[in-house]
Amino acid sequence: MNYLDSDFTVWSELNERFSTVRGHKYYKTQRHLFNLEQGSDSTEFYFHKLKGCWDEIKTLEPTINCTYGANKEWELQLEKMKLIQFLMGLHSSYIAARGQLLMMSPRPTVNHTFMLLKQEERQRQFHNSTSSPIAMMVNVSKL
Repeated sequence: MNYLDSDFTVWSELNERFSTVRGHKYYKTQRHLFNLEQGSDSTEFYFHKLKGCWDEIKTLEPTINCTYGANKEWELQLEKMKLIQFLMGLHSSYIAARGQLLMMSPRPTVNHTFMLLKQEERQRQFHNSTSSPIAMMVNVSKL
């Protein structure tokens, strides 16, 4: 077994050994995030996949300690970026809703947007389940 001189030496060695894994994980997560689309998933499932990527990226990025309110500005920029990512990956059936959300002032948070779209999805499901298809009956006479 190898013995190291100090805690700092242990930390430095571990950091050097595993920092490349962290970079690969960051790249992989970012790539997945940028290619993520709703497809046939529910709005909730799509949102939670996005949120998982955002949370993972947050753990992989170093914390920024700012003064003079810059940190708050950075958080607002991140929120705007998340909102745009969420809207970009939505299914094409949400084009009208996406346009309305982008025109709102002030711009809604990504969580508020998710809740609005989830309500929209529920209304669509309710509408589809209550409307009965119209069936045509054709009387074919035997010749």
